Amino acid sequence: MPRADLPVTKITRAGHDLAAALPTPAATDGHAFVNNGRRMVRVKNTNAAPRTVTVQIPGEVEGQPLPDVPYTIPADDGDVLIPPLPAIYNQSDGKVYLDYSAPAGLTVHVLELPAG
Repeated sequence: MPRADLPVTKITRAGHDLAAALPTPAATDGHAFVNNGRRMVRVKNTNAAPRTVTVQIPGEVEGQPLPDVPYTIPADDGDVLIPPLPAIYNQSDGKVYLDYSAPAGLTVHVLELPAG
């Protein structure tokens, strides 16, 4: 099954209620989202075991592939914000690719900061 695209929540200047439920459960085949430089990913883990979210890094340096970046999400209400940098994390299609060690208990939320 192909990687699913994540919806994006635009944060207004009035703010955003982070206590609200995160909208998207982690998918077995991973997720993607278009990264415009103002977007970040919030991952919450309600599982009793820690989880890992891995951001795929495209490209290479001197013929060597760049390593993917793993983020550990602590067990039992772990809550991590990942700031994907476009120059490093964006694939050729302009998207960031996320993979999960195990999707059970993980929810994902892409937030976009206001422009200017």
